[in-house]
Amino acid sequence: MFYAITVVVILLIFLWFMPKHIKRKDMLVIWITVSYLEITIDLYLGYFHELYYFSASPELSFGAVAIKLFMSPLFAIPFLNFMPKKSSSFIPYSIVWAIFATFYEWTTVYFGYLTYTGWRLWYSFIFYLLIFPIVRWFHLYTKH
Repeated sequence: MFYAITVVVILLIFLWFMPKHIKRKDMLVIWITVSYLEITIDLYLGYFHELYYFSASPELSFGAVAIKLFMSPLFAIPFLNFMPKKSSSFIPYSIVWAIFATFYEWTTVYFGYLTYTGWRLWYSFIFYLLIFPIVRWFHLYTKH
């Protein structure tokens, strides 16, 4: 849990100082939506299907849910903030982010915050390749 909290603090500091290309209200919509998606997907795959668990315990904990309220939005906001406008540039951009997100997930496994019980790391890479275009579409849809 210490690792996850440390990452959240670092990301909060980064978010505070990063040059903002998206509006605060858009950040709020992103924050709420991505937190909801993260918690829903993790409940479905992790808790109900028992493919993985957080915080060194298969039991659902307040601490793990609290981290979920911060972790994904703190990655999604910079992802969207620096996202290229052209679709042709977005494809390599999203692939690089999928690699980065998969690497970050591997570090959560390495430091014991995330434990796989049936999930594989490459599933996450495929998931990120699919979810990043959806997040982009949702952001562009709600922005206009």
